[in-house]
Amino acid sequence: MQAAATLARFLETPENHAAFTAIQDVVSACRAKAARGLIMPLVLHGPGGTGKTHLATALVHELMRHDVTLALRQISANDWKVLLPPPQPRPFGTPSRFADAATDEHEEPSWLTDAHSADFLVIEDVQYVPARAAEALVQLLDARQAHELPTLLTARFGPRQLAQQSPRLGARLTARLAAGLVIALEPLQSSSRLLLLQEFAQRRQLAIRSEILQWLATHLTGGGRQLEGAIAQLDTLGKLQRQPLQLADIRPHFRAQVDALRPSIERIVQHVAGHFGVEPAEMSSRRRLRSILVPRQISMYLARKLTRHSLQQIGASLGGHDHSTVLHACRKIENTIQQDALLSGSVRQLHAELS
Repeated sequence: MQAAATLARFLETPENHAAFTAIQDVVSACRAKAARGLIMPLVLHGPGGTGKTHLATALVHELMRHDVTLALRQISANDWKVLLPPPQPRPFGTPSRFADAATDEHEEPSWLTDAHSADFLVIEDVQYVPARAAEALVQLLDARQAHELPTLLTARFGPRQLAQQSPRLGARLTARLAAGLVIALEPLQSSSRLLLLQEFAQRRQLAIRSEILQWLATHLTGGGRQLEGAIAQLDTLGKLQRQPLQLADIRPHFRAQVDALRPSIERIVQHVAGHFGVEPAEMSSRRRLRSILVPRQISMYLARKLTRHSLQQIGASLGGHDHSTVLHACRKIENTIQQDALLSGSVRQLHAELS
């Protein structure tokens, strides 16, 4: 059984220090009945595996442990998908006022009613909120702000990137998020991954050779869940082998995971396409719309940085472009990230997630 997510079980690293500190401040303020003085909403954003959900769940756990009478609510992305009924076509000959009345007749879900007055509210994965529910979320945030009720939201991207990657959410929602306290959680570096592996091994009381942990920290570039899973696998392997594990014993076992994480042109294209919300097939097209051109150029730039493929091979994999096009794309991105902080942040994040 997986242990409950608590602040005591959260390992602070340089990549999550600011977010961890903000969560501790929120807990302290709520316990002291001083939550009205906090900057809200609190928005934690970062790629998967950086600890957003752990921190959100741990915060709720800490508040409940301190005061069981608090009304605490957590809303997931799936809750928003059933918030509003799909638009119904108007029957031929029906006056619009009758059609609109029929469409508008729906009861507000109980979870949304509770969310307006909850003592603390957590809304997870904002990037998945459907466009037709965005205005309801704006109204919810406005109502809570008017009553100075604390709210925590998590998302893959910060408000500025959300506005760019998910324009369907609208400027009103992203403006509400940007007005709060926005904190990024960065992908873990190898030194932090090593700390997590050592912590997970200690919790299981496993004696694992340091070179094994170092090898895993270097080659498994995922987040906390993957690293905890790796330690669980080592625990099982050790019991099966019934002798101390050696590095040579574990390399074949993790080869598939390592190969899946190793940067390749295909993986880079898939990852960049997902980040910018475009279809991977469009990245290999000849279309020059900015929404496609920029992700394609970033893919070329990252492929040159993270793989050993030649310019010709990179161009061939991305729509049959020649080496001069790839070189131009790399120079274009290098120049742009010196001037565009938003794009620079996206490229740094993608580089960290893929490397």
